[in-house]
Amino acid sequence: MLTKLFISNYAIIDYLEIDFCQGFNTISGETGAGKSIILGALNLLLGHKFESQNFKNKASKVIVEAEFESSNLNIKSFFRDYDLDYSSRILIRREFIFEGKSRAFINDTPVKLSVLKDLSVFLVDIHSQHQNLLINSLDFQINLLDHFSSSLYPAFSSLLIDYKKEFVKYQDLEHQLHSKKKKINNDYNCEYYQKIIHDFEVLNLDSLDKEQLESQYKKLTNIHEIKSTLTQVLHVLEDSDNAVLNQLNTINSKLSTIAEYDSNLSSVFNRLKENTIDISDLVMDLQSFNHELNLDALKLEMVENRLNSINELEKKLQVNNFSDLVSKINSIKLELDNILNISSDIKKLKLDIENIESNLFEAAEKITYYRKKSALKLSDSIQKDLNNLGVNDPNVAFKFTQTKKILFNGLDQVVLYFSANSGYDMQPVVNIGSGGEIARLMLCVKKYLFQTTSFSTIIFDEIDAGVSGLIARKMGRILQDISQFGQVICITHSPQIASLGDSHYKVLKNQVADSVHSDIIKLTGHDRVEELARMLSGDELNKEAIANAKKMLDI
Repeated sequence: MLTKLFISNYAIIDYLEIDFCQGFNTISGETGAGKSIILGALNLLLGHKFESQNFKNKASKVIVEAEFESSNLNIKSFFRDYDLDYSSRILIRREFIFEGKSRAFINDTPVKLSVLKDLSVFLVDIHSQHQNLLINSLDFQINLLDHFSSSLYPAFSSLLIDYKKEFVKYQDLEHQLHSKKKKINNDYNCEYYQKIIHDFEVLNLDSLDKEQLESQYKKLTNIHEIKSTLTQVLHVLEDSDNAVLNQLNTINSKLSTIAEYDSNLSSVFNRLKENTIDISDLVMDLQSFNHELNLDALKLEMVENRLNSINELEKKLQVNNFSDLVSKINSIKLELDNILNISSDIKKLKLDIENIESNLFEAAEKITYYRKKSALKLSDSIQKDLNNLGVNDPNVAFKFTQTKKILFNGLDQVVLYFSANSGYDMQPVVNIGSGGEIARLMLCVKKYLFQTTSFSTIIFDEIDAGVSGLIARKMGRILQDISQFGQVICITHSPQIASLGDSHYKVLKNQVADSVHSDIIKLTGHDRVEELARMLSGDELNKEAIANAKKMLDI
């Protein structure tokens, strides 16, 4: 509920502060007194553009501020999402300076204008003649019908809530499916890479690498040279006339006869004995190695084939060495595993989507059933209201078509059809040009919309244009009905509507020297009677107008 509006230095307003009340508030005043200026200032709080010509004094700020009581609104999540301190008393403000800068605040915290716009949707709905176009929105029409259906059938409300929850799950599964399909490259040749992995694993290189195979290959291909060299070495060490071992044994024998004469000689003798023993062992090892060394043609062929296979794999995978080959093979394995897992996931996702889609179609059919029942009752109620508002022989109907694909709201596409006179075919409201008829239709629609939704404040700007007398009185009754569910503020030229307000305000225009100032006061008692009498008779008051005004107020 809008509890307070403060305006400073805006258009013809120096300083204005208004306290609004619950229920039905009406605002009247002479043409040009500033009613539209007050509405324009409030629009600034909804994020509308500020025009620089509206500075009353260019040296001072323009400030527009409003206070709302929001305890009946479920908007705590909004404040949490934007990291703002929540209070049921909400203060929103905009400030402008002539150089072009502006700032927006929520509860004295600076915010971006987009945040203020998002919040204002929860706080106030300004209904002007321009906003009659809202009824042309197909989303608006189906939401109206859903709100009305929920008020008639509690089962519909829970059904629609459950359906939308399931639809969100359905969309999430569809998104997952699309994402997983994108991950599978259709050009990726799984069979080709599976064969490469098979060829690599057949090599059985768990305990070997390419370097070891190359070493084996080098040994096997040079085995004749190795045996020839070893034979020569062994001959020098033990078989020739001057064999190294024979020479060493002779030296050891000679040193043994003199080693006892000097400790240094003894040490040299011992060292030489040890070396002789080592060389003897070395000769035995070389003999054994040479004896066991034979050309194994089968092993050579196997090693050669394995090396050729490795080289071929390196070439296929365009890597430069064995280490890169192993890394590439592991990468391919992982990728193939992922693709196989994704393929399995895709199958499961498709099955889950089919199941949830089947449930959604079944629920959507039930939703359509309730909507069609409600549409008949709502169109009949709107027709009666329109008839009371002077629209002769109105025809209203919601026409349904069904989509083949499930949507967030079900399967229905709903279009509101309207005809103001008998004998004329109904048309979609988007095709109807008469502003007066659409304005009255929109008023009736909003009556049922706001009876079934929680709202803060709705402002009607001269919705009574072009009507008077009994029709205006009936429009006022509808506004009165709406105010039972939230705060209604109506700017009006109609005394019939103004008299029905729980609170009545008057906008005044005062001439001071060469300057025009706008102000607003809350009317009570005799002042309200006089204002209604002025609205009935014009500027000149008379007893008859006073009496009629009192009658309107049941005084």
